[in-house]
Amino acid sequence: MYEFLKIIHFLSFSVAIGAGVANQLVGLRMASIPPAAMPQIGAIRLSFGAASTIGRVLLWFTGILLISTGMGTSVFANPMFHIKMTAVLVLTILSVIANVTVSRAKAAGTPPDAKRMKFLGQASLAMAVLTVILAVLTFG
Repeated sequence: MYEFLKIIHFLSFSVAIGAGVANQLVGLRMASIPPAAMPQIGAIRLSFGAASTIGRVLLWFTGILLISTGMGTSVFANPMFHIKMTAVLVLTILSVIANVTVSRAKAAGTPPDAKRMKFLGQASLAMAVLTVILAVLTFG
């Protein structure tokens, strides 16, 4: 069971970060995309965002199960675990802000603020990389 959870955890991370990076790469090309293609590009970017969010939700779920089934409470004595979880919380907050921004823009029938989304995407990517580094330092 532990190995299965670990596999799902790693695959969820791959989806979350992969979709986030793909979304950033599309964002870099937005200036060269014809206006007529923007609705389709917007839909693709929403799909990337949804995949990334689902990946993060699965990361939380499998992470909690991995701790409760395989590590026990001893992990809480490790200061690196608390640092890593702080990074995970910051990443989660950035994701929630991005999702709220997109939802509000969609409800208003306008695209989300490009500068805000660029910042949130770049900050999320940086936090995701930091979280992986901290996970390796925490769990080996």
